[in-house]
Amino acid sequence: MIKFPKPIQNLIDQFTKLPGIGPKTAERLAFAFIKWPAKEKEEFAKVFSQINGSITHCSVCHNISEKDPCTICSDKARDKAKICVVAEPHDLAAIENTNEFKGTYHVLGGVLEPLYGITPDKLKINELLAKVQKNKISEIILAFNPDMEGEATMIYLKNLLQPFKKIIITRLARGMPVGADLEYTDEITLSNALKNRKEI
Repeated sequence: MIKFPKPIQNLIDQFTKLPGIGPKTAERLAFAFIKWPAKEKEEFAKVFSQINGSITHCSVCHNISEKDPCTICSDKARDKAKICVVAEPHDLAAIENTNEFKGTYHVLGGVLEPLYGITPDKLKINELLAKVQKNKISEIILAFNPDMEGEATMIYLKNLLQPFKKIIITRLARGMPVGADLEYTDEITLSNALKNRKEI
């Protein structure tokens, strides 16, 4: 096995720490980075160094932000009675990019994964309950990935929030994505598409 010079190996090792990046991809990224002009490398390093000092977490919704509270939480036009609960900041960004939701958010910081030590106390669940108790909330949207962990988190939160009788608890509709073929769609997705059918 070939040994790379230490600075290159260190760079490869850093890239492998990123999610979804294996050793081969990390190697390609490292060698692509080496080919960049010195000015671009400096700019890249500068952007990385700025992250530590300029990024914070919003104390209201727990999203990543440049200021506290974030622009969404400080927007007076937002419907404060509606909260969309998501696992991670990138989930918030995906929903926000649709321009469909005009309420506020709550970022849990993950989903329940007991096998990996992610239990309710590791997530921002108590903060969500405190928010619900202090404010007049009309609806909570549980927006999680439709996988085992997302479903488990949804059920757990639904049970916690059920005592708040005046709050409507909803989830994202599930069904077939645009451009999908019926014959290649899995049974669960197809079943959800049938359950969530609408009049046309």
